[in-house]
Amino acid sequence: MAAARIVWRRNSSTFLRISPISRDWARRNHSAAPLDEYTDVPEYPPILDVSTEAKKKRKTEAWHQKITDLPTLEQKLMELNMPKYYGYWACKLLDTKPTLQGTSFTQYATRTHVVEGLPEGYHEKEAAATLAKELKGPVEDLLLLNFQASLSRRDFSSGRAIERHQTQNFLLGLHKILAAALAPTSEHIKDSVVDVRPRVEAFWFLGGLQPDNLLKKKRRNFKPMKDREHELMERAMQAESSPSLCVRTSLGLPEVVSREDSLATSAPVPVENLDPRAYGLKFEHKHATIVTGFWPGETKEHSQLWLHSREFEERFGMEFGPHNVHNALMQKMIVSSFSQALAHATYQGFGPVTELTYPIVQQSAISDGQKWNFSLYQMNTCALHSEKATENPHNNILWLSPEQKLFEAVEESGVKGLNEEVLTTLIAMYLKKGIARENPSPYLAPYKHLAGHNAPEEYRAEFQEYLQDLLSGRPRHLLKPEMYLWEKIYKRDNNTRPYEPPRRFFEEHFNQKNPEKRRLDDYSPIYIPKACRKDRKKKFKPRLNSEHLFKYD
Repeated sequence: MAAARIVWRRNSSTFLRISPISRDWARRNHSAAPLDEYTDVPEYPPILDVSTEAKKKRKTEAWHQKITDLPTLEQKLMELNMPKYYGYWACKLLDTKPTLQGTSFTQYATRTHVVEGLPEGYHEKEAAATLAKELKGPVEDLLLLNFQASLSRRDFSSGRAIERHQTQNFLLGLHKILAAALAPTSEHIKDSVVDVRPRVEAFWFLGGLQPDNLLKKKRRNFKPMKDREHELMERAMQAESSPSLCVRTSLGLPEVVSREDSLATSAPVPVENLDPRAYGLKFEHKHATIVTGFWPGETKEHSQLWLHSREFEERFGMEFGPHNVHNALMQKMIVSSFSQALAHATYQGFGPVTELTYPIVQQSAISDGQKWNFSLYQMNTCALHSEKATENPHNNILWLSPEQKLFEAVEESGVKGLNEEVLTTLIAMYLKKGIARENPSPYLAPYKHLAGHNAPEEYRAEFQEYLQDLLSGRPRHLLKPEMYLWEKIYKRDNNTRPYEPPRRFFEEHFNQKNPEKRRLDDYSPIYIPKACRKDRKKKFKPRLNSEHLFKYD
């Protein structure tokens, strides 16, 4: 029987006629109308706002929902980088380089409320005080070893480098003493993992910022945007933290206060929303990088304690005065604590566009061996894009203790004035046990990571390699195209080269592309040599895709 086909004929009685074969096929495949096709009350589709702003907002919300629905952490990170082939034009926040006027802006950028002093009742001080008395002798020996004589023959170029190495050696030795003493009675310390100088970075979108002068000029000269010249904008933020040491365990710390507490919902946060360059910060092109000291897949993925050095204080005090050092210290602890908490939240399936469902707590201590400050940070919100930077039902909280001295001096006769209270607070942070949550990763699949994805193994391996290379921070072999100054003068402002072929991205030609709009999957498919093909008909590799890992066009 021949295949059914539609034959169009013209005659006097009808303009279109269907062949008998097609009519029989349609009759056999016809189905009755569903019973719920009609309703007593009319159901109309939603009326959508068709303005440009509303369309853009719906498109952004759909992209945010797509990231939230992806099953693994690696796919979420890849989709976060997908819109920008050359990376985002991001503002850099470095905890090692605080700025003079950046403390209030840092609070706004992280939506952090600062409380002086540690919260009462969160740590068990009685058991810690008993252990502090027992460990007084080993700690004094460690102080004599590190601060009475030089431990290295290397001649470091600057005093800050000497202080950094000296502090790092002391903090690592102090951790060994405390871990050895606490391991027999504390199972979580016995099974903990230590990272020395881990790499911690966090990325997020910050809304509610005022536009810079260049953007105002563009809006003013573009008729549809003329009335929105001063409209607030959103910028990408990239923060980097450089702790000396991190202790990781298998369980996360319990919350300090409830996420619905007034301190977490209505605490004041300064609104400093000028352009970040007004506070001494800088921008650079960088891929959205979120790492918390280890690659995804580790079992000990929760941080117990972060230890930082404070070698920046001397230079900052010489430049801006000793009275501004406390603000710089506060700025460093906000940046480092928020970076650590956001990176950890992203590893649990939340992130810059996916809001938290429970608080995340980080413990930190900053020291040069003698001076100590302790902090607790509770992250209640991590999605700060668009209007959520200001119209947010939650805020983050930083508890920062006043400065304390572990000892008064180290002399040949011994350590003078060892402060057991500092040791007690530090040991109490070690002793704090984590809790098991019922559903810690609600936006991740049960397998959580790329290893459990149902894609072919070669796709998973190549996708993982591509992502790690993207997050490594290395620049691309071909940097983002830019308009050089001579081109702006002799080509854009004054057309003095009319006969030169238009091939640059800012010149009008048939293959003109804007580098800013190039996506991560916008590249020519990779050719597969004939000897390496598994299927001889497929000459090219599939294209990168965050949902299927790789997909043919």
